[in-house]
Amino acid sequence: MKISILGTGGWGLALGKTLCENGHEVVLWTPSTEEARLLAVEKENKDKLPGVGLPSELVYLSNMAEATEDADMLIFAVPSQFMESTAKQLGECKTPEKVPLVVSATKGISEDSLKRMSEIVLSHVKWLSEEEIAVFSGPTHAEEVARSVYTAIVVASKSEICAKIIQDTFSSKTLRVYTSQDVVGVELCGSVKNVMAIASGIIDGLEFGVGDNTKAALITRGQAEICRLGGALGASQRTFAGLAGIGDLIVTCMSHHSRNRFVGEQIGRGKALSEVLSGMKMVAEGVPTARSAYALAKKHGVEMPIVNAIYEVLFEQKNPREAIEELMTRELKAE
Repeated sequence: MKISILGTGGWGLALGKTLCENGHEVVLWTPSTEEARLLAVEKENKDKLPGVGLPSELVYLSNMAEATEDADMLIFAVPSQFMESTAKQLGECKTPEKVPLVVSATKGISEDSLKRMSEIVLSHVKWLSEEEIAVFSGPTHAEEVARSVYTAIVVASKSEICAKIIQDTFSSKTLRVYTSQDVVGVELCGSVKNVMAIASGIIDGLEFGVGDNTKAALITRGQAEICRLGGALGASQRTFAGLAGIGDLIVTCMSHHSRNRFVGEQIGRGKALSEVLSGMKMVAEGVPTARSAYALAKKHGVEMPIVNAIYEVLFEQKNPREAIEELMTRELKAE
């Protein structure tokens, strides 16, 4: 297949490497002509995937129309903040003679519209239908996928045929792909777990009064909050017990690769959010998603005390320890 990947961050490059090794023709798009040139020459991105050599067969282009021409499959792997502008740019390209299958591998919820990433794509790419788009999520740190660490992931689409084609395209000896039809649940899990990862990092950053017990409680009760929001939005509860749900939540809250956990850890150590973000080379999706999840919970009347607490810590300068104490002393209730 000819596959176009929009985005040359760690995740886009890891997916490009995986698909190239599976025998596909892969083109990666970046809006930066200079970045395209450097990737083609150096065959490595030392900032986003240090120590990972990229296949020489990968092609890098900065022209959207050229990068997506005649593609059989098109993958969005840009940060959520750039999904709308990227989808809009794709939508402005001429209607393709053959409509490619489209995969959103981006995790997040729009701060402005509260739309999921697949909804943003569909709103701007008019030649695409709901049966031709899928979403990709699960416990998949790019740093490990790029190094062929054994990994499992979920692809969800309303079309079983679409999901099966994508499953066959990505699957390898080290990447096992499962299918689902719960697009809402898979996208929601992949987004809100990043907020919980910030909370997990705060626990790691505090010096006393927290430990493994605290983190286990956070993950469990955080999962309950994500399930409640999913139920209000029509997601399948089964999804939250799977790879896209508890699987991704565990790895994002526990792994040293997690940028969101890192952000929380630095805040737990007393740094301001602006200071932490200014020192990062990659995007921590949990920060904007904290706003979106907070707004979604309010909109649908869903109780999400952990999300509310993280929102207050990030954007209202609440002391993290005070936030934990308030969570612990809420009105007692049955589980």
